[in-house]
Amino acid sequence: MRSRGLYDALKLIRAFLFTIKEVIQMKRSSLNILNLTIRDLSTAISSGDISPLDLIEATLERISRLNPELNAFITVLEKSARQDAKSAELLIKQGKYKGPLHGIPVCLKDLIYMKGVRSTSGSKILSDFVPDYDSTVVKKLKDAGAIIVGMNNTHEFACGITNINPHYGSSKNPWDISRMSGGSSGGSAVAVSAGMAPVSIGTDTSGSIRVPSSFCGLFGLKPTYGRVSKYGVQELAPSIDHIGPIARSAWDIAAVLQTISGYDELDSSTVDIPVPNYINVLSEKQEKEDKRSDSFKVGIPVQFFFDIIDSKVMNVFDKFLDKLHACGISTEPVDVQKTDRIIDTWRAIRLGESAAVHKEWIESRRGDYGENVIDMLERGMEITAVEYIKAHKMRKEIRTAFLEAMKDYDALLVPTTIISAPKLDQTMVNINEKDAMEVYQALSRLTTVFDITGLPAMNVPAGFIEEEKKKLPIGVQLVGKPFNEEMLLRISHNYDEHYRISEEMVPSLYA
Repeated sequence: MRSRGLYDALKLIRAFLFTIKEVIQMKRSSLNILNLTIRDLSTAISSGDISPLDLIEATLERISRLNPELNAFITVLEKSARQDAKSAELLIKQGKYKGPLHGIPVCLKDLIYMKGVRSTSGSKILSDFVPDYDSTVVKKLKDAGAIIVGMNNTHEFACGITNINPHYGSSKNPWDISRMSGGSSGGSAVAVSAGMAPVSIGTDTSGSIRVPSSFCGLFGLKPTYGRVSKYGVQELAPSIDHIGPIARSAWDIAAVLQTISGYDELDSSTVDIPVPNYINVLSEKQEKEDKRSDSFKVGIPVQFFFDIIDSKVMNVFDKFLDKLHACGISTEPVDVQKTDRIIDTWRAIRLGESAAVHKEWIESRRGDYGENVIDMLERGMEITAVEYIKAHKMRKEIRTAFLEAMKDYDALLVPTTIISAPKLDQTMVNINEKDAMEVYQALSRLTTVFDITGLPAMNVPAGFIEEEKKKLPIGVQLVGKPFNEEMLLRISHNYDEHYRISEEMVPSLYA
């Protein structure tokens, strides 16, 4: 009797412990799911191992839990996301799987229009604006079965590189919440880094995809100008605005780029040339060939990009070169002309066009702008027609110089930023204790040239800098020839697969 009672008691204890273990595993599983790449999630969804509805519920729960601290979202679309997840689940059960984005949570920088959803552009002026149509990018995502979960925080009107926003608060870096996320697609990068979505669509006019991707440890692509439609996206500087994805891996970037690229008759800046199958470019067969070959040849410009740079950032760059060489990728120094004209050229085009876009609001609603944004726009009003036209002439010369420099190379490689993520309240930075510079100048110094040249440029996570006992990610830029995004994807995918860098880039707090 006593032994039987003891046996039953032990049985109950085992059952209790098993239940506790199950609960813990379920919670861990949920967290791990949210840190998976699109590649892994799409495989699990298509096989039925993960339900789109369960994935959306886990996503919305994490957004609800983390967003109050990180401030990555201005608007969260709980109701429509659940409805879309149910529809995706039904279609997949019926054998109508649409592809790698079907059932995948996606978020948008809050200046990309979605029908019936408030689009603030991070501003007070558009705080109540609700578009009555979808942008081309959103339409393509919906057609692919992606589920839009919300609108990401941004620097006001994307008119800045810090994501310090006086109207909606600032996005905080998940690796150290006392530091900037970078901008202006800062909320997008924060959301992906903290596992609140596997991908976000951002914009880039001065480095606004690549800088936050660098600071948050992500892959971020600014495609060739004309590759992705800008129809239905709030303008900043129309001739240098770009749309692109921020995600955890090179493969994920390829899958999203495949979906959103292509000619659009509603956007005259798009180019009617075939869009490669970017996913096939990263096929297992191609991956094996790339790993076996020494065919990738990368040039490193000797002018401009290393003139002013923090020694810790330079150390990460040098170690990244060693990693590339270990992957069979060769690098050589290369001369690039006209680099001394980059900053002035970008300034005249970016400030001049932004002032033109905002002219009416500057005159009628000046007091509704944040201080740093109205200051920048008013400086743009001072750009003369002569300065603007001369800048466009020089822009062509700079583009020609870069094309000449890379003619014998598959890509160019440069740092993404000259410093690591600054503190949220920081306005000035001392580089190597000698070069004093305003933060916004430091953050955009190495990225703007690829906006004015329109060349594709991709941030690739390169490593970490330790500051105040915290690991801070740092990235590098791979720069390609016009409409040759696939080369950037192949090189970065080769590196990612070799070092599993996308698995390493999960902030410990949200792992």
